[in-house]
Parts: sequence; structure tokens; C-alpha cells
Amino acid sequence: MNMLWKFLLLAALMISVITVVKFVIRKTLKIPKVKKAFFSYNHINDIHRKIDWAVRITALLINVFLIHHVMFEGFSINLFLILLALLFTSENFVRAFFEWKFSEDPKQSILSLAEGIIFITIVVVIIQFDVLYLVIK
Repeated sequence: MNMLWKFLLLAALMISVITVVKFVIRKTLKIPKVKKAFFSYNHINDIHRKIDWAVRITALLINVFLIHHVMFEGFSINLFLILLALLFTSENFVRAFFEWKFSEDPKQSILSLAEGIIFITIVVVIIQFDVLYLVIK
């Protein structure tokens, strides 16, 4: 199987796991579904918007630094994946805080926290079982 298809299958599997777990949490805790546009900026308030953009810009700069070090300095790919997961989920954790403190439905913060924790867990499992080696092989 082509390496691209393996990566796409891995990404689809990750998205599926996150979606199923969020669905189960939503049904178990009776959290209403909130319609959000795909790839939109759903900020709770102005402070959330400013902090979210600061986190995104910081994450972008750190990603450029990390990618440079992985490509040219021999930086560990596993450490890169962990840091990338933490950067990616930092937006979820900021969103969870603002949903908990300032939204009309604070239960939504549980879903944001769950998404971040699940993503970090998936990355740790990928590293622990050396899934990237299997995908590249």
C-alpha cells in the first residue's frame, strides 16, 4: 500500500476515534450539539479571540522552529510529535476554559477537553507502538 494512503488511513482513523468518543460523551452526559461551521473561528468573546490568535501564531512559529530542527538538526521525531500534539491541543484547552467560564453552555468544555486529551493519547499510542515506522515501511 502506498505511503500516502497509509497516512490518510491513519488520519481517518484518528478523526473517527475522536468523533466516536465525543459522540459517546455527548450522549452520556446529555450535552447538546452546537452547530459550528467547519474551519471557522467560533470565539466565545473578544478575549478568547485575542488569546486564540496569540496561541495560533505562537504555535506556527514553534512549528517552523521544530520542523527546521527535525529536518536539519536531527531532532527526535517522537519528541516533535509530542510537542506538535501539545501545540495542537493548546487551542482546545483554551477553548475549553472559555466555554467553561463564559459560555451559555459550560458542558461544551467537556467535549473540548476530551478532544485534546484523546488527540494526545492517540499520538502517545502512535509513538509507543511505532506506528509511523509501519506507515513509512
